[in-house]
Amino acid sequence: MQTFGSGCDIFFNEFLGATVNRKLKFFVAILGLPRVNSGDCRISAALTVLVLLGAGTHSTVAQEERPFRRSAFYIEALGQGILYSINYDHRLTPHISLRAGFTHWSLPFIFPTKMTGFPIMGNYLSGKGSHHLELGIGAVPFIVTAPEQTTIFGAEFKGEVLGALILGTTTIGYRYQPRDGGLVFRIAFTPLSPLSFEKVLLSGGISLGYAF
Repeated sequence: MQTFGSGCDIFFNEFLGATVNRKLKFFVAILGLPRVNSGDCRISAALTVLVLLGAGTHSTVAQEERPFRRSAFYIEALGQGILYSINYDHRLTPHISLRAGFTHWSLPFIFPTKMTGFPIMGNYLSGKGSHHLELGIGAVPFIVTAPEQTTIFGAEFKGEVLGALILGTTTIGYRYQPRDGGLVFRIAFTPLSPLSFEKVLLSGGISLGYAF
């Protein structure tokens, strides 16, 4: 005759070694387990299943809610700084971040106008792991010093005069940033345009940095 101990021991041994899908099948099958003379194995088995599944769910939730590294520094080649930019990115939540950057450059004999810019972005990051779709929107105010009359994005700047230029911009790209910090890698489409949308610069950027 089958005893309570031997019947439940067989069930528990099979349950503990099963995959998640098999555990669910075991749970469904519990209602069909036979009643034995020393107790009801169905009750003990059901309690075991619920406890173990509950522990697994708690572990998953705890993993999603564990602290994450909020700050990152990275250098972007091209992108919102047109030539380059140095950036600080702070994540308000796992999915929302704010970015502030700086760039200052000119190209002697090619583009002698001095450009000093400050990329300011708000970003949305999808996903819960290290790999993210990054969507952002913002603006890049530039201080322009033109040694001669120059037209940039439809705005005219005359010799040795400081001028201001504000470009709207978006980000559509990929970001690698582990939750626990470390290497940051970004590649994105980063179009730039004056607020009048008279001209659009179709640009992209690639970034490398560190999250902490």
